[in-house]
Amino acid sequence: MAVRVLLNAFSVDARSKTFVLVTFAVPANDDTFDCHACSPTIGMAVFSQKELKWTMVGFNRAVMFSGEWGRPPTDIQLVQIGPNHDAVKLVDVGGGNGEPTAVLQILIPWNGSVNLGLERIIADDDKGMCGPGGLLACYANRRTLHFIQNDKRDYYDVELKLTGTDLPTSDAVDSKRARKVNGLEILKFENGKYVQISRQGDLTYIDDAVAKREELR
Repeated sequence: MAVRVLLNAFSVDARSKTFVLVTFAVPANDDTFDCHACSPTIGMAVFSQKELKWTMVGFNRAVMFSGEWGRPPTDIQLVQIGPNHDAVKLVDVGGGNGEPTAVLQILIPWNGSVNLGLERIIADDDKGMCGPGGLLACYANRRTLHFIQNDKRDYYDVELKLTGTDLPTSDAVDSKRARKVNGLEILKFENGKYVQISRQGDLTYIDDAVAKREELR
């Protein structure tokens, strides 16, 4: 595999100075790794400095697969998920058959490793395959992400607010009008990942697989 740097960043918290390194890996010398489903392997390491010594405090060379056409996501940044805790946020935007979809992924150091602590679809539309003469109703929805301070916990809660439109629930051929969708999901940090506290409102049709997998209410 050929491993390259995707992100490197310093973060200074109240306890120590840390350095975060995110990498992506693809098969070396493989000119065929350029398909739509060819996703690089994303890895991450976290180093902490105490006095003059750097120590690796978290490492996972293969946290997840993300990206397409052999290239990693370009929307990546270091975010604060608690007063003394950082994470890496990626937004993986993919498009197939005129339907772009954006997936939020948060990489969180935990117990000497790095976890995929949260994964959610945060944007979806079919602008490339709808309109006059199209087979589907035109729709577009998105989720906004907010980290909410909670005085009872060391990690911030996560708020995901859904707005926009989605495919109609009816399968009838003449059902071409998109439906409005609104929703709010709250998650808390627990044992290395974010878990749902509550959810109100709608799920989109593309959320169904995630809802079943994670037993979302």
